[in-house]
Amino acid sequence: MKSRASKVNRGFVIATGTAVALCAFAASPGAEERAGLQLVPAVQTECDRLAGSPYDQQRNSEFAPVGIDEIDGSAVDACRTAYEATGNPRFAYQLGRALNKTQQADEAMSAYDAAVQAGYPAAKVNFGMLMGRLGDERAEFQLYSEAAQSGNVLAAYNLGVAYRDGLGTQPDVQKALQWFEKAAGEGDDTAAFNIGAIYDEGQLLPQDDQTAIAWYDLAAQRGNTDAMINLGLMYEAGEGIEANAVKAAEMYRQAAENGDVFGAYKFLQMQEQGIVPAPVTPSAPEGVNSLVLKPDDLKQPAAAGKEI
Repeated sequence: MKSRASKVNRGFVIATGTAVALCAFAASPGAEERAGLQLVPAVQTECDRLAGSPYDQQRNSEFAPVGIDEIDGSAVDACRTAYEATGNPRFAYQLGRALNKTQQADEAMSAYDAAVQAGYPAAKVNFGMLMGRLGDERAEFQLYSEAAQSGNVLAAYNLGVAYRDGLGTQPDVQKALQWFEKAAGEGDDTAAFNIGAIYDEGQLLPQDDQTAIAWYDLAAQRGNTDAMINLGLMYEAGEGIEANAVKAAEMYRQAAENGDVFGAYKFLQMQEQGIVPAPVTPSAPEGVNSLVLKPDDLKQPAAAGKEI
């Protein structure tokens, strides 16, 4: 969309005719300046392509989102140039992500702060997380609250964690569930898993296995491996549902194929017990026999939060 200024300027040139057009020609930018003007759209595109976040509803949707671990180091220069040329807080936020990936924490904080000052919701989530790591849980909670009210899904999830664990606020399981459900309603699998865990564990609310199973099932359908494991354990033990070893094995198999070592161990165990057929060939199903178990790998999953 054209800006109001560009419309006014173009109209002025048309109204005043040749004399103004000649003045504009005489004052046209030199080769270096023209090159710089041409560079700006290119670096904006590069910044969006290299550092757009999957948790940013305001990112440039022309490009696939990039996970924090997948950000290329060249994003730093592209996003810095894009932000300095435009002042757009999206580029400041993406610059912060790129700097954070390259272990430049102080500069990342400054970039996030610039985007926060401009009211950019996704930046508030990242900045809040970093403030929490610095020990300022009140600031962390406040930033999550502001971003969640703006509709950011990750902020809603993190706010649920804050209310569940009492980070920067008093613990409140009902508010935790409210924000987890908000995030789950937007497709967040970990939020659905955490709701299931609250009802499964029975520490914050009375235990409700049927409700836990329903939320675990939703999370598992979305690919959450912890939910697959917990569903498998409940099917295996007949906890809140009729025992079904075959269904338990299926959940373990799905988790194993997603790289979960506990799932791989349980699936192989059930093969050895004859609950499910052992593979005809020496190789187990893809994703199972390629996993190497370590001592800590046999622990059951915890209802932990996630990071950006």
